Amino acid sequence: MLTGPALGLALLLLIVATSAGCGALLARWAPALLGPTPEERLAAAERRTTVLAQRNRLARELHDSVGHALSAVGIQASAAARVLRTDPDFAAEALQAIERTTRAAVAELDAVLGLLREEEADADRPAGPTLGGLDDLLRQLARTGVTVNAELAPGLARLPAGVSREAYRIVQEGLTNVLRHAGPAPAGLRVVLAGGRLEIELTNPLGPARPSRPGGGRGLRGIGERVTALCGGSTAGPSECGTTWRLAVWLPGGGTR
Repeated sequence: MLTGPALGLALLLLIVATSAGCGALLARWAPALLGPTPEERLAAAERRTTVLAQRNRLARELHDSVGHALSAVGIQASAAARVLRTDPDFAAEALQAIERTTRAAVAELDAVLGLLREEEADADRPAGPTLGGLDDLLRQLARTGVTVNAELAPGLARLPAGVSREAYRIVQEGLTNVLRHAGPAPAGLRVVLAGGRLEIELTNPLGPARPSRPGGGRGLRGIGERVTALCGGSTAGPSECGTTWRLAVWLPGGGTR
């Protein structure tokens, strides 16, 4: 009579301890057995989306800055080689232009690579030129033989830094495409503010030796990605008569999303 209750109590405590131990063990093994929860999967997907967006942004920066510089340097070097003996002054000027172009490209490359070394909290800090640097860009294009008839509206300096920076890259890529596909040809550029939005229009003649490539390359794709990120729109393609290529972009005049 004395040992019966003691044994029952001991058995009850053993059952409780065994249940608690099994519960703790299953709780620890649950993530491995059941996998991540829906909330954990969603958080992981959001982190991956953020990382991919940052990588795409840096890839566009490198493509636009370095690609533009290499296209300009290639044409300037070719022009200098053609007239090296007949016009050494022009060749010297072209070599100086190559030096300036490469210095600017290295500076932009350092700025983009610097973003890779920063922490995630500072990765969205705007870097690079804005619409205020269009005059330097147009002078650089003029040295390669591309004459740009530009119409730049007043008030561009008051645009938000993010919009101004992306707009500069869009203009830079558009002019680089002129340099690549049309060569030393005249181009028309119009950057205006109308109806609370920023409008960019770039036109250039299509020569018979350089046919248009609708949707080709990464340039137009990069422009489309920038426009989408700013909740804007764009069109690109030859005119109805087939003699002119036209790039039209419109962006909101306010902030970015």
